[in-house]
Amino acid sequence: MAKVLYIEASPRKERSASIEVANNFLNAYRAAHPDDTVETLDLWATDLPRFDQSTLDAKYAILHGQPHTPGQKAAWEAVERIAAQFNSADKYVFSLPMWNFGVPYILKHYIDVLLQPGLTFSFTPEEGYKGLVTGKPAVVIYAQGGQYPKGTPWEN
Repeated sequence: MAKVLYIEASPRKERSASIEVANNFLNAYRAAHPDDTVETLDLWATDLPRFDQSTLDAKYAILHGQPHTPGQKAAWEAVERIAAQFNSADKYVFSLPMWNFGVPYILKHYIDVLLQPGLTFSFTPEEGYKGLVTGKPAVVIYAQGGQYPKGTPWEN
């Protein structure tokens, strides 16, 4: 039995093409893998921790082998909760719209919180950077809105 983490990054909900496609994909997945579980992480309904001064200081305390202050400890625990949820999954499904030719800022925020030393990657001078979340398949479902002129690289 595998755990799938479905990360939803569109605020449009029932009007979202990426969510509609993701729901169809997940329904087919559930039918093919009835013993697996799917956990939904709606980034717009999640209180993501701010990567503020306390969180940044907590990160650098870890990097420099220093203990956390109480404020840093509380800030870092919020980051650890996000990483623990992500790391606990066996598979990932991301659904997101294209915003201004990029990803929604809420997904960027999530990634910035998630990618932390000791939680999702490590670093040593001998090995360099090393991913700690490996061998887990991921599906990314993108959708775009609007029309793009003929002859442009974004032509529909």
